[in-house]
Amino acid sequence: MRRLLLAALICPLPSLAAQATPLRIELPGRSVVEFSVESLRRLRGDTISFAAHGAPAVRYRAVRIADVLAAAGRPLDSLRTGHAGWIVAALARDGYSAIFTAAELDSTLGPSRAWLAFARDDGPLLAEEGPYRLIVPTDRKASRAAHQVVTLRVLDALPSPGGAAHRH
Repeated sequence: MRRLLLAALICPLPSLAAQATPLRIELPGRSVVEFSVESLRRLRGDTISFAAHGAPAVRYRAVRIADVLAAAGRPLDSLRTGHAGWIVAALARDGYSAIFTAAELDSTLGPSRAWLAFARDDGPLLAEEGPYRLIVPTDRKASRAAHQVVTLRVLDALPSPGGAAHRH
């Protein structure tokens, strides 16, 4: 019995409390939009197999970042219109951030494929992964595979002088 209790204390456990943490979507000029795990489940999702830093592959339930932004009322097409420098930052609880250009996240334009995982195939994310995990299988070294993601923030990295939008 002691061995079983010790094993339970040592093994990483799913984080149910983290699953209750909503994902914040911060959009310029708009109120913050929050998505729960259940809200993300209702979006068109994928099962993504991902291995980072030599660990065995894990299957995740995830949604494309582009689909999350569209559901929040800011599709990628709207980010490219009239602005040259929209970026999307995925911000983690520990201060880590991963940055994408809006064009990079558009599957018709850029090479990156980026998903936000909200569950493992066999249950909730582990405590050290959640509440949300960024998965970017197109990155060679998993440098943007952030864990403990809590916010997606859309920013104009190249605001024009005087605040007027740069138009092409």
